[in-house]
Amino acid sequence: MFKVILKAIRIVVAIALITVSLWALLLPPAFPYSAHAIVNAKAVAIKAGDRGNIVYAPTTRTMLLPLGGTIARVSRDLSKLHRDLEERNFTKLKIEGRIKNLNEANDELQRKRLLAKSELDKKRISSGKLLRRSIVEIEEKVKLYAADLIEKKADQERVKPLFDDGIVTAAQWSETRQLKIMAEKSLKAAEAELTTIKNRLESFELGGDVQGGMVAKVEVYEQEAGNLEAQRLELRAELDEIKKQMDAARKYNKADSSYTLTTPIKGVVWHRYAVDGEPVTEDQVVAEVADTESLFVEAYFRRDFLNQVAIGDQATIYLLGDLRFVKGRVADIQVQEHSARVAKVINTVELDRSLLNVKIEIEGEGFESEDIGQLAKVLVSNGQPGLGERVQIWLSLLLRSHKD
Repeated sequence: MFKVILKAIRIVVAIALITVSLWALLLPPAFPYSAHAIVNAKAVAIKAGDRGNIVYAPTTRTMLLPLGGTIARVSRDLSKLHRDLEERNFTKLKIEGRIKNLNEANDELQRKRLLAKSELDKKRISSGKLLRRSIVEIEEKVKLYAADLIEKKADQERVKPLFDDGIVTAAQWSETRQLKIMAEKSLKAAEAELTTIKNRLESFELGGDVQGGMVAKVEVYEQEAGNLEAQRLELRAELDEIKKQMDAARKYNKADSSYTLTTPIKGVVWHRYAVDGEPVTEDQVVAEVADTESLFVEAYFRRDFLNQVAIGDQATIYLLGDLRFVKGRVADIQVQEHSARVAKVINTVELDRSLLNVKIEIEGEGFESEDIGQLAKVLVSNGQPGLGERVQIWLSLLLRSHKD
């Protein structure tokens, strides 16, 4: 009887083993599972500020650094500061030379402007005197022409009766008339000239220009002087800024022969890109810090699971080589050919359009910083799996991890 029972047990176990083996080989996709996955974290690049030689603080990948923790010190390359000072000093000398040239040009321009203004004042005084003298002369001329016209009118009135009586010939009468007409024209011309000169004098006394070319010349000099002054003010402002920069650089040179690189986040130094004592350049990435508060699992699924995986789905994570199952949730899904590279401590695979890049957020405190880089398997299910589903998930992950 015992042998029969033992034989039956062996048969049942054999059938069970065969069933499990066939299920492991065929494994219908009841749940979407990852081809591979890795525990990852966001990375922050630490860059050197100035040129110098780097010396790292003693840290390891398992040594958690607080916010502001020291990563390294860099002994500054003071030759760069000296070169900067020399370049700024050269710029300062050039600006001072340009200001000196502007001052000399401005002095020469002011000399010409004063000379032109003096000549203009002299000519204005001379022109005023000349206009007044001309008015006096023309007024005398007007008086003479007016007296001559009176005389010519008297002659015409005297000759008219004689012409009418035939005593004076037509030629004599015509000549008398022509003399009177010419006297009228001469008087009108003198009066017009007097009016013109008086108008010019009035305009002159009101500030008008009697020497337009000279005034324009003075105005040009004044405009050029204003332009030179504006340029000089700009150069002086630029010179003051250069001097401030040089003073700051000198103080900086004396006070800070070295500086400290710190971490802007809480994390571990994952990678160093330079060795102790190695010279580094400005903005060179010298270290990479893993943000231990941003641990996630980066899983890659076959493309045919696209319609079976959704954001918010429950995810079960199995660490290979470690009998731990950790809960997670699908946070992001990216088609590989469209996904953008993000800053993370481990770049797992190249873009592959046959795979989906799925980010799994970890629920609770399932991983520590030392778990970064651990390989894993991920199985996704809708909602919270029941007891039967959890057993199936466990078997699926276990078998698939061995199968893959």
